[in-house]
Amino acid sequence: MAFDQTTRNRLQRFVGDARTLLADEFTRQLQATYGMNPATGDLADIKTLSGLTPHQQETAQLLRDTFTHYLASNESGKEKERKLAALDRIVREQAFTVLNRIAALRMSEARGSLTESLANGYESKGFQLFHRIAGTSLGETGDAYRHYLFSIFDEFTLDLSVLFDRFSAQGRLFPSSPVLLELLALVNDEEVAPLWNEDETIGWIYQYFNSVAERKKMRDASQAPRNSRELAVRNQFFTPRYVVEFLTDNTLGRIWYEMTQGKTGLVDSCEYLVRRPNEVFLSKGETAPEQIEQEGLSQEELLQQTVYIEHRALKDPRDIKMLDPACGSMHFGLYCFDLFERSMQKPGI
Repeated sequence: MAFDQTTRNRLQRFVGDARTLLADEFTRQLQATYGMNPATGDLADIKTLSGLTPHQQETAQLLRDTFTHYLASNESGKEKERKLAALDRIVREQAFTVLNRIAALRMSEARGSLTESLANGYESKGFQLFHRIAGTSLGETGDAYRHYLFSIFDEFTLDLSVLFDRFSAQGRLFPSSPVLLELLALVNDEEVAPLWNEDETIGWIYQYFNSVAERKKMRDASQAPRNSRELAVRNQFFTPRYVVEFLTDNTLGRIWYEMTQGKTGLVDSCEYLVRRPNEVFLSKGETAPEQIEQEGLSQEELLQQTVYIEHRALKDPRDIKMLDPACGSMHFGLYCFDLFERSMQKPGI
């Protein structure tokens, strides 16, 4: 599916709405539960926070440690501005982590890798089974559903701890039940739901989390990035699928095509692989015959010229290294993995 402008605009609205929802929720939690005021930058003494569970007490300390670290790493500006910036960063990172966790689960669900868990909220098949087994031991339905999602996070963290680790500093907070239901309503909106089966979705979420207005504000304030975040946000753009395919087909795909002397199924699957109609693969040790330059040939005549391709020794695909030129949402890496997987098949298949 091609992500046209209309589709991208709809996804951008979803990301903006989800970010606002989560940021408002975590701003409220910081102030109401953890004694950290994002409006003033003030922090209450942790000893004065009453009624916290042991887990919340641990979270309160972790948030303060994170705040202190961010404050120390930003020495420019007045103290209040630095405090506000540190708290804003905490809120932003917590919102970013939760949104990407939910998006990753929804995409896994759409691909059949995860039992239905988000698509129908509390009525999802996976949760219904979990709830029948747990009964009332985990509290009300909303509490049980949160524990259900946490159990999925813990399972996924075995392979993707950087995103799903519930005890990490950037992913410690979680929305309350009412806000979580609002988030799921956004996720399962009829205009957004079909997009969870598309590889590009997670990449556009990555780009749209930081709005055009934020980038403009940064550029208006300074021509050059003033810190690492500005450097990232100014350059945080997602590479569309056709660009990824064109570049990968003519690098990794081309290398394998030449190694197999064209006897590979990638010829059919690499849509953008550039090939000449008269290519001759040279054997090991063979050199190309001398060719006489001909001037004044048309583009069509040049295209029909014989092209000699130097011999490339066939390698095990597992020995071919890949360097992602973007390193954002791993779109290049995902497509490269597809080509590596196909190249493991016998040549010609």
